[in-house]
Amino acid sequence: MTRENLVKNFLTNNKLTNYQIKKIAGDASFRSYYRIFQNNEKDLILMDAPPLHEDVRPFIKIDEILRKNNFLAPKILASDAENGFLLLEDFGDLSYSKALRNLSNQDLAIKELELYKKACDVLINLHQIQTPQDIPLYDDKLLMNEVMLFIDWYLPHILKKPATNDQIKQFQKLFSDLFKKLSQDQKLVLRDYHADNLFVVNNEVGLLDFQDAVLGSSAYDLVSLLEDARRDVKKETVEKIIDYYLNEININKCQFLTDYAILSLQRNVKIIGIFSRLAIRDKKESYLNFLPKMFNYVTIRLQDSLFVDIRELFNNFGLK
Repeated sequence: MTRENLVKNFLTNNKLTNYQIKKIAGDASFRSYYRIFQNNEKDLILMDAPPLHEDVRPFIKIDEILRKNNFLAPKILASDAENGFLLLEDFGDLSYSKALRNLSNQDLAIKELELYKKACDVLINLHQIQTPQDIPLYDDKLLMNEVMLFIDWYLPHILKKPATNDQIKQFQKLFSDLFKKLSQDQKLVLRDYHADNLFVVNNEVGLLDFQDAVLGSSAYDLVSLLEDARRDVKKETVEKIIDYYLNEININKCQFLTDYAILSLQRNVKIIGIFSRLAIRDKKESYLNFLPKMFNYVTIRLQDSLFVDIRELFNNFGLK
């Protein structure tokens, strides 16, 4: 049966017959999203996640945890995990990215800080909840597998200069040493916590794209929020939000800032690798347009005294 027929059967089985359907978004995965328009009824969102590539069960699990703890995750109205379909509550179109677009510089500064404080409040509350123990750990192995995407995809395919065996060993050792400096706190990390996945919903923060959640450092999602691949966050906003977080939560500030710096480097190096893979393997070449921004984050971070040794290695890769 074709994917299109499976969609029709799923919707029919859930008593949706008189509707219009329109594709609204995809992401860096194989998932697609559609808006279901119904006469005189609230619109719905269809998540289409082909089981050969995706699994909707982690989304269902994290959604349940978030909603149980009073976070605004979409209500799941129907599911077909075997075929990879979810029918979700519709949060509308007002993502943070759209809400902050086309504002004057003065209005942007005010609105951005307002919205990012609300997003920070979500993280502050999220880091207080009891963390489920059956969620994967953001451990050294996973962190390493992610940064290795830079070695496997960016260097040989985009830069056209594969790393030598000695460089790979040095790369792994230097990152391994950095990961040992991370705190061992285990907070729920949503992992793609940025402006395209946060929605303004009745003055609250609507959450999407959290199926890859893990247990790890509380600094990670703040890095994701403030060092966005797709939009520039004002430097003043970054500084104020970090200060706001540290003032609102009981945490070792020095250790948190160390975690933040290390995970900033790790995340942005990883994203360079992911976007390179999307361009080469999946023919999504538009992702290469984001590489200069990601390299800028990396270059700035490498100026930190914490990264003296690894800075030299990146210089050898041709990153100045």
